[in-house]
Amino acid sequence: MGNEAVKVSGGCLCGEIRYEAEAFLKNGYLCHCTVCQRSTGQPAEITVLIKAGTLNYLKREPKYYVSSTFGKRAFCPECGSRLAWQAINPEDDWQTNLSVGCLDNPADARVTFHMYTDTQLPWYDACEDLPKFTEATAEDMIAFIKEQVKPD
Repeated sequence: MGNEAVKVSGGCLCGEIRYEAEAFLKNGYLCHCTVCQRSTGQPAEITVLIKAGTLNYLKREPKYYVSSTFGKRAFCPECGSRLAWQAINPEDDWQTNLSVGCLDNPADARVTFHMYTDTQLPWYDACEDLPKFTEATAEDMIAFIKEQVKPD
């Protein structure tokens, strides 16, 4: 399924934050949860998971907003660019993901599934032929993700 992590780089709009990581570019996804909708101002966020422990900020550290009991969102304090979602529990670092739009080469990413489609906006259609998971099928979604990226 293309589950090899490759070295990527990216950063924010104003250039204050730059990063490197190893990302699973061929296993991206659209998240339709209402928190992603609000934090991005978009109908869905497109992200790619990274290999645990590989995210390295090169120039400046982002600010974080704790958006749930299990995750925080990284953003630039200068321009507001959304950069990453990171697990609060270090054991869940395999779930850390990067926003596709902040990658230096976003066209290299491929979307392979949708998550939280129970809150997908009814008028937003993108990649509709891909697998879809709802909040009720979250356990199946996690198994699907682990199969794609095979985290340690």
